[in-house]
Amino acid sequence: MQPATMRTSRVVALALGVGTFFVAQEALTDLASGRPVRIANDIEVVLRFWVVWAFLTPVVLMAVRRWPLDAKPVYRPVILHAGVAAVLASAHTLITLSLRPIALDLSGTMGFRAALRNASPVAFIWGVFTGAFFYAVVVMVYTAVHFRTMYATERLNAAELARRSAALEAELTRSKLDTLRSQLRPHFLFNTLNAISVFVTEDADKAREMLLRLSTLLRRSLDEEAHEVPLRQELAFVNDYLEIQRGRFGDQLTVRLGVDPMVLDARVPVFLLQPLLENAIEHGKGDDNRTTISVSAGREDDRLCVTLEGNAPGIGNRALMR
Repeated sequence: MQPATMRTSRVVALALGVGTFFVAQEALTDLASGRPVRIANDIEVVLRFWVVWAFLTPVVLMAVRRWPLDAKPVYRPVILHAGVAAVLASAHTLITLSLRPIALDLSGTMGFRAALRNASPVAFIWGVFTGAFFYAVVVMVYTAVHFRTMYATERLNAAELARRSAALEAELTRSKLDTLRSQLRPHFLFNTLNAISVFVTEDADKAREMLLRLSTLLRRSLDEEAHEVPLRQELAFVNDYLEIQRGRFGDQLTVRLGVDPMVLDARVPVFLLQPLLENAIEHGKGDDNRTTISVSAGREDDRLCVTLEGNAPGIGNRALMR
């Protein structure tokens, strides 16, 4: 209810503002023509007209809310508003022209009927057409404000939808990143730590090197915030991972890298290769209990082609990225 009340008060203020404007027009016209300025008479004549319209504006707003111009079919609200405008403008003019005779009759200066007969038919016609025009202005202003409010609301809703979409996308990205990070499964850490514990007594330097690579691997997997990284950075991460696996499996694991230097700066999803390599190492043993994996990267047309192949059936994994 409050917004409707505020709109009504604004239209009432518009009517009073228009009345004040025409009072000033009458006064300046008298000055320009050299006639004496009858400010009291100007105020009485002009404001009498517009004050009555100020009281009728709630009816105008009721009509425009009841029959908005965007209703279907379009001709229906136009016809209805034309009829309401004719009725209100006529009623308004009759009320306006009757106020002065009533005032003269109450003051005893002139009888009501005599004063009413002095009213000019031209004033009635002028009042009807002016009132109809004012009605049309109120309808158009209200409709313009209505559409502006709808547009602002739609923009606000669109911005809110975009914000929520961005938040959901960021949450989805974080979830995907967490999933990728979780590829460093606990069994890999346990097996690596077991291998390190063996090397502590057999080869302390190798145990120390594996610990350093493992710490680097864990640090990056936990701290990496980018969604995409250059391929050279992804290969550096993979190299640390492979060195740990070579420490565990020794000469039973062979990994060959064949990367075109021209694609080293190509951006790839972070943690792309590690889960593929881990899967190949776990399930890619050949008949001789050895694992041989080949990783290659190059450009095919406008795409980066990363290929992972192994020496056991089912190892081949291939990822294509634009």
